[in-house]
Amino acid sequence: MADVNWTRAGKESNLREGKPVAVTAGGQRVVVVKGPDGLHACGGKCTHYGGPLEKGLLVGTVIQCPWHSARFEVKTGRVLSPPALEDAGCCDVKVEDGIVYVTAPREAPPPPIEGEDDRTFAIVGGGAAGNAAAETLRREGFAGRIVLITAEPFAPYDRPTLSKEFMAGEAQPDWLPLHGDGFYQSWKIELLTGRRVTALDPAEGVLEFEDGEKLTFDKALVATGATPRNLDIPGIDLDGCYLLRSRADAEAIGENIEDAARAVIIGAGFIGMEVAWGLRQRGLDVHLVAPDKVPLARVFGEAVGEWLLGEHEKAGVEFHLGITPKEVRGDGGVQEVELSDGTTLAADVVIVGIGVRPAVSFLEGTGLVRDGVVPVDATLQTQAEGVYAAGDIALMPSHYTGKSHRIEHWVVAEHQGQHAARAMLGSEAPYKEVPFFWTQQAEVSISYVGYPGETDEVAVRGEVGEGEWLVGYYENGRLRAAACKWMDREILALMELMKAGREIPADVLKDPDADLAGLLDTIV
Repeated sequence: MADVNWTRAGKESNLREGKPVAVTAGGQRVVVVKGPDGLHACGGKCTHYGGPLEKGLLVGTVIQCPWHSARFEVKTGRVLSPPALEDAGCCDVKVEDGIVYVTAPREAPPPPIEGEDDRTFAIVGGGAAGNAAAETLRREGFAGRIVLITAEPFAPYDRPTLSKEFMAGEAQPDWLPLHGDGFYQSWKIELLTGRRVTALDPAEGVLEFEDGEKLTFDKALVATGATPRNLDIPGIDLDGCYLLRSRADAEAIGENIEDAARAVIIGAGFIGMEVAWGLRQRGLDVHLVAPDKVPLARVFGEAVGEWLLGEHEKAGVEFHLGITPKEVRGDGGVQEVELSDGTTLAADVVIVGIGVRPAVSFLEGTGLVRDGVVPVDATLQTQAEGVYAAGDIALMPSHYTGKSHRIEHWVVAEHQGQHAARAMLGSEAPYKEVPFFWTQQAEVSISYVGYPGETDEVAVRGEVGEGEWLVGYYENGRLRAAACKWMDREILALMELMKAGREIPADVLKDPDADLAGLLDTIV
């Protein structure tokens, strides 16, 4: 290793066990960790959005990004869980005369495909779950044929960015793909874009495409996501009215608002609120219409919802709450929206964000669909052996709540895609991840873990609206979910504790002196 370029990282005596430290080597950020088995180092920037890993949560030799919860193995730099998709890079470490030296992160090559396997695994859906599953199959050593199918004309892309940075004009279209040109070819993943699957025969193991072509599979993952709901009011089909779900939707909106001055957003959910903020950054006058009395109160509760409302109002968004749209009018294109209270809002563009429905119509008659969703077991297998489902369409049991849930979050879909891939390869381990998502509201990113639903107690650390805070939502004395602003390590610790099935009493969550991360020592 004589040709290795070593960078001095500091004195070994200054490193504390379990406390990551960031240094720079070869112009790149490196995180150094002292553990019971020695020193380890890996790339220090999360490969998702570049979050500083040294500020994240360390559990054993796994470090978790403080921004969006991606996990990396510090010994190898290998990515373990999304939303990051690429390894952080492995770094060599040595100690000479009490001084620690490290190398810059090394880029990992594509996983080798060894042995022979004549099986075909088909993945229907090129979103979060489908892409994660395809990658995981290769990372886990599957040597057979992988066919990743998407009805969209694009390779898998970063959907959460559409309502956030892309809508604000901060992200360009070439930022959206999850991988660069040549990735799927180098990983030997057959990517079929613009191909819609119209039928699936689980007994025969056959997919049928819109053009009549068929594909035989040994195992399949269905991860077709959801389609946006639309309003049933006059004028909603006028030019200038949009739904936002796909990259094509976002690009069409982006082209239309270049000369627009006034926007009406219908819906005060995550999409509506994020889009409202994004369009304000572009200088548009924005009115948001929704039947809700308090935005996002169903998920965050009244206090956080009221605070978010105030933050958006400070940014210039005008709200019309407790009201619904009655009609969209215009001559050839949208010009105004009439509301149920008689108010008329001028508009150059209307964007509807009122929720989605699972995309399962092509599965009707297969026996896989029940009440519009696809029930799965703890391995994500459907009622048909060898056929799995993940993401927005999947209704799956939770080890934590003892109930079944369908969660519409990007990272959840990625986790489920990973787990389904391992199950397709023979793993019988039950899924135990706890839902995580983030949302950009006004100038603040809010992180959330757990399961939205009825709660009978709310515990708050800090004060909502003042600096950093953490809110826990309890049902029958048990933590059901939590949200935070600027308390990233705490929210990650809660997620890991919930994953392990641990109880977190409300008085502990509220106590500013209680070290939630310290409780993890009992589950490592």
